Amino acid sequence: MHSSNTRRPIRTIVSAGLMLAACGAAAAADAPKTLPLDQAITVAQAALAQCKANGYNVTVMVMDQDYSTRLVLRSDAAAARTVEIARRKAYTVIKTGMSSGDFGKTVPAPATPAAPRPAGSLPPGVNGDDNLITFAGGKQIVVGGEVLGAISVSGAPGGDKDEACVDAGLAKLK
Repeated sequence: MHSSNTRRPIRTIVSAGLMLAACGAAAAADAPKTLPLDQAITVAQAALAQCKANGYNVTVMVMDQDYSTRLVLRSDAAAARTVEIARRKAYTVIKTGMSSGDFGKTVPAPATPAAPRPAGSLPPGVNGDDNLITFAGGKQIVVGGEVLGAISVSGAPGGDKDEACVDAGLAKLK
């Protein structure tokens, strides 16, 4: 009788452990895929190098599909605000599924011109989302046909130049 009582709790513990392991495996399988860190570093460094070669002090950001920041590289002389603008560009890419510049083309110009902003202030959000931005310079990171996140650059004198640096980084993907 004693051995029967001992076996039941052990079976219960083993069964519970197996269920937890199965749940953990299922959760890991459901987790979004991310760009491996070594590749994120390579892509970001290539984007930064391209901008530096052109004389631009920028911030490069890599963001995962769940909006978490994966990597930020900021040039020594890049303005502090470039970090937030790069974050918003990457966020816009993930939120909309298109480049930040392409998203900007879909946003109609305001009926009345906006009041001038104080120097150095960040641009307002779009469509009620303070994280969206209409500036070019953010694109999807696609590997093997799967979107793994976004990369953005901020700080060059124009979104087209930011985007050219992003393209240089993306060219390093395998």
